[in-house]
Amino acid sequence: MASSRDRFCSALAQIAKHSVELAELVVEGEIFPKIFLLLRDPDEVVRKNAATTIREIAKHTPNLAQWIVNQGGVGALVDYVSESRGNARLPGIMTLGYISAFSETLALSVIVSKGIPPLAHALATEREDHIKAASAWSLGQIGRHSSDHAKAIADANVLPKLLDAYLSPTASDDLKPNQNVNDYKEA
Repeated sequence: MASSRDRFCSALAQIAKHSVELAELVVEGEIFPKIFLLLRDPDEVVRKNAATTIREIAKHTPNLAQWIVNQGGVGALVDYVSESRGNARLPGIMTLGYISAFSETLALSVIVSKGIPPLAHALATEREDHIKAASAWSLGQIGRHSSDHAKAIADANVLPKLLDAYLSPTASDDLKPNQNVNDYKEA
């Protein structure tokens, strides 16, 4: 049975996903940093919907991503990705990628918050190829900014995991090159 927290987060995510203006309205509702506490809720659906809400805000602009970082969101998201499994992990994985995509500084915040190991873990251990592919995409967003960022990825021993996922005889099209990030979004 759906809880009020579950419905609250789901509604916010559905509003925030449509435009920058709507995402900003959700943020103006002063959900941060309170929503980060819901990433630790006993109910898995609440946790996933909270992560989805944060993802739907982070994806829009560097300023919104920076707001999440400034409110302590990266650490909370790293913990969420570390503790979640399966499809519940996906919104956290994607959010770390969206935040990292915007700038060298935002990507560094994910590195400093120890976001690479849980992304690498998801890449190596998740059964679903779309989750592995989202992890690979997020790791690429972290590493693309500079040689130092790329070295952080390499130092975490991610490269063999990327190669294993790509060369796996059971790999689906999700793990083929040139995939679009929109392929990994949830409905």
